[in-house]
Amino acid sequence: MQFDWYLPAAVVAFFTLITTLKLTLTSRVTVGPEKKILFFFHPIWLGALVVEVPFVIGKYLGGTMSPWPVTAFHYSMDKEGLWAGVLTALATTTVDLWLFWTTATALITFTQPMATAYPPIPREMHKYFHLVNLIAGAFVIYKALTGHPAA
Repeated sequence: MQFDWYLPAAVVAFFTLITTLKLTLTSRVTVGPEKKILFFFHPIWLGALVVEVPFVIGKYLGGTMSPWPVTAFHYSMDKEGLWAGVLTALATTTVDLWLFWTTATALITFTQPMATAYPPIPREMHKYFHLVNLIAGAFVIYKALTGHPAA
């Protein structure tokens, strides 16, 4: 029997996605007023982004992976099997969230508590961080869909 590495990679990608969703929707990874860190939303799951983001964006820009998770799932499933498709769908969903919204949310959320050498980002500036995040994500997706490599 051959070991299918797609299954454990899909598990890690799943936890990365739910931690990303928690951060995206609540602007935190902790739970409750006592700021508990649960296994399911532990920030360690975001470590997978170090591999996921450059790999997936590289595949997008190389034209070998669709930015649409459903299309990416079907392509990978047909080529490598069910768990490869699941992994691809989870990874593309996670990276798409980071491309369009979560990066700005993380910057706004974690800048002040972790970097106390400068004042917090004023609230009126938050919308611009999200706007820049949306524009950058749209640029990457545009380049991926048009098949033109980034300059």
